Amino acid sequence: MENIHTNSPLTESLKPDQDTLDAHRLMVMWLFISTIALGLGFLILMLYFDMTGEGGVTIMVAVIVAGAGGGFVSSLRRLYSFQDVFPRRGYVRLFRKMNFYVIAYSLVPAVVGMIGAVIVYLLFAADLLKGDLFPEFHCAPEKTCTDFHGFVSYWGPEGPAANAKAIVWGFISGFSERFVPDILNRFGSQHTGGKQPN
Repeated sequence: MENIHTNSPLTESLKPDQDTLDAHRLMVMWLFISTIALGLGFLILMLYFDMTGEGGVTIMVAVIVAGAGGGFVSSLRRLYSFQDVFPRRGYVRLFRKMNFYVIAYSLVPAVVGMIGAVIVYLLFAADLLKGDLFPEFHCAPEKTCTDFHGFVSYWGPEGPAANAKAIVWGFISGFSERFVPDILNRFGSQHTGGKQPN
């Protein structure tokens, strides 16, 4: 007696199609390459400044890089668990055929993470977020921070602990997609409701 194996429509629908698998592989590859390139680029820059003694990486640049790293790590974790990170199923074939769009889409988490890190840094600089977990900002000794140049050049976290806190929060702002939007929504709702932020 001949055995005929049939798959139910439900089982077939649960299996990822080949286009999805191909797009997933491309996304993982480009996200991995982008993450390594970002990390190595920042490391080379740090080593260059350390060896030459010329210039240096500001804390804001470090926070921005941390935000990009957080975005990459978050995306890699979701791809590793094979969660659906594609905005629409129709984009899968486009990703498979056109590598440029895969590259661009792979860089979106880093861009969003960098923007989020800048926003969080500015919230700290504006003293809108206070507490033991947040960095305190001060003007550099014998400098003035009353104008924009002084703010950008000399207004920053005070001490190594505050610098570390700023970098950690920069990473968190890139890693958690809802972190920065939730903060902005909170400030917006408090302003609309006539309440003062805590």
